[in-house]
Amino acid sequence: MTGIAPKNKRGKHNTRPRKLSPEVLNIIHGHIKSFPNRSSHYGLRDSSKIYLSEDLNMKKMHKLFEEVHPQVKISYETYRTVLERDFNISFGYPRTDTCSTCDQFMAKKRVLLAEKLNKRDNETKKIERLIEKIELENTVHKSQAEQFYIRKKASKLESKKSKEIEAICFDFSKNLPAPNLSTNDVYYKRQLSIYAFNIHILGNSQSVFYVYPEFVGKKGSDDVASLIHHFVYNFLDEKVKSLYLFCDSCPGQNKNFTIFRFLHHLVNIEKRLDFIKVIFPIRGHSYLECDKNFGLVNQKTKVEHPKEWIAAFENARSKPNPFIVLDVTQDYFRGWTKHFDTIYKKKCPILSRPIKEIKVEKEHPHLLYYRTSYNGAWENFVITSPKSRKTKLNNNEFELPECCYRDLIQISKEKFQDLQHLAQFCGPEAANFYSSIPHK
Repeated sequence: MTGIAPKNKRGKHNTRPRKLSPEVLNIIHGHIKSFPNRSSHYGLRDSSKIYLSEDLNMKKMHKLFEEVHPQVKISYETYRTVLERDFNISFGYPRTDTCSTCDQFMAKKRVLLAEKLNKRDNETKKIERLIEKIELENTVHKSQAEQFYIRKKASKLESKKSKEIEAICFDFSKNLPAPNLSTNDVYYKRQLSIYAFNIHILGNSQSVFYVYPEFVGKKGSDDVASLIHHFVYNFLDEKVKSLYLFCDSCPGQNKNFTIFRFLHHLVNIEKRLDFIKVIFPIRGHSYLECDKNFGLVNQKTKVEHPKEWIAAFENARSKPNPFIVLDVTQDYFRGWTKHFDTIYKKKCPILSRPIKEIKVEKEHPHLLYYRTSYNGAWENFVITSPKSRKTKLNNNEFELPECCYRDLIQISKEKFQDLQHLAQFCGPEAANFYSSIPHK
């Protein structure tokens, strides 16, 4: 009668007894969002994907939902459907470096191989040449990355032959939670972060851990320089005159002008060493002995008080020797950046990102040497400032910076409240400790 075909009304009725109401759907969304999450640290671009704790899974989340909302009857399949449909979630925090260059090579190769299957014989030769070119570029890239490990192995052998040469590597572990309990409330509450800085001596496999909570110190360049300074004067053999350092290229911690000036300070002002060389790896190819040490620590250890993490580190290894673990206080940290501004240039005259190696020599007290490839020519620049403030000190004396932190670092009010809630599952000593943490 109208000349228009009627619309199909199947599935348009409202008689759906099992359909989720908007109120129930909001409750499920709110529960999923209540879990602390983390975005990818190494992603090449912004992504909507978030990561939950590796201890969680969908069944455990559904079980927790039933405990929190017993009045809402939702099956596991329904909860799972909502999570997969409305969220982009993965379990396990992304903490491992992946080489973006290698991933790009593999992605291009997969695309070309797929195209090759759909082409004719006379068109596949061009694709095969492109695949050979990609494989060659990938081989060159991996050979460059291998230079870092070759130099680390050579330095390790040299340190075993001579007492005047030593090689070390250093890195921070992932933040450890305190308290670390089995109660389900841990999944909803923010915990205190415990930092662990590891310095590993390659010559004798001795390993030193500096452990401290987040209200004592941070993880910046001043903190790294302070802990290395403490290591050099307390654990490094006095006979050592040449030191090789291996670390990743994190700009906020290791690869910055504060660390460059600090190494120059060790050689030419403190005169503790005669030669220092730092080797940085290709991104994504930065495996160090520190990573193996971190893997020996059971991160699922039940911890009520942060000091229990120290015991976990001490018991993590017995051969070739136990870890040396230090409970760090704020006296360890000094304001090197502010101190160096009075005796060195304030701004680095070169770009630090392309640098692969730097070295400081006693014979050249005003220069810092660097190169942007492992086998390229060495370049240099004047690191000292002509307007530097000179103090009258005797020989073999030097001036240390002031303490970096005057007071304990305050945590957020929200985290403090979460800690007070978790403290009720701990003993009285731990509960008193969390109640005394400075907060905003």
